[in-house]
Amino acid sequence: MTRILVLGDLNLDVFVRDDAGVAEGVEVRSVVRAQAGGSAGTFACVAAAHGVEVTFIGAVGQDRVGDLLEQSLVDGGVIPHLARSPLPSGVIVALHRGSERSMVCSRGANDGISVEAVDPELLEAVDHLHVSGYALLSEAQWPAAARAFALAAQGEVSVSVDPPPANLIESFGTERFLKRIPEPCWLFPNETEGRILTGTTDPDRIVARLSARSKAGALTLGAAGSLAWRGDERHAQPAPPLESVDTTGAGDAFAGAFVASLLTSGDLIEAHRHAADAARIRISRGSGGRPERP
Repeated sequence: MTRILVLGDLNLDVFVRDDAGVAEGVEVRSVVRAQAGGSAGTFACVAAAHGVEVTFIGAVGQDRVGDLLEQSLVDGGVIPHLARSPLPSGVIVALHRGSERSMVCSRGANDGISVEAVDPELLEAVDHLHVSGYALLSEAQWPAAARAFALAAQGEVSVSVDPPPANLIESFGTERFLKRIPEPCWLFPNETEGRILTGTTDPDRIVARLSARSKAGALTLGAAGSLAWRGDERHAQPAPPLESVDTTGAGDAFAGAFVASLLTSGDLIEAHRHAADAARIRISRGSGGRPERP
């Protein structure tokens, strides 16, 4: 069986719909949902749902939210290796107003991943390593991510990274961020992230520049679909029309399905289609709902 090791964040994702705009000092009724999430956590559960064995390295708090997050991995068929930090478990609030979305993040226990958590035996037993892009920005998480990258290189294990939002990359420093991404690597940016990483705006040129340093991956383009690559091979996938505008976790679901499928089938087109389906299902369910296991 194909085996993947995932390192990164687990969060409680809280979705808030505020179309009218809440006035100061008042209470209103609207849609609020809470669900286990996090970029790496979503990737892991989606990959496991696509028939691969997934092990997860992360950290949660010594709280009930940490219990929920750990159980969400177990329920998703993922093997957890979680440190219990004195910091509270991570929480992200996604505030939706019309078609716009803003995120407020408390990293909390996510920064409790230690270098010691990256056991060389875990890397020896896997075919692929996936690291959340947030770990490349966090000075607390980076030593663990760097150790995982180094061990993967020694064992000739393929690696993927799902970049964090473009504004965080820009604040961190684009060149500094790029230097932390190992080569070759599989990458899964959205269009805005792709523009920041390559300095160009045309999707085909973004893919051309990314593919020069990245062995495989895909550029997601929202309603315009996505462009996937592997070496010189290209594939464009249209996006189906969807009423929901809650895209929280869709990119992570896309990456999880893509990596699992490409590792098992070796077929870029099949992997790309599975990835698009996983993103569509995630969006149609909203921010709530882990994928069902087969």
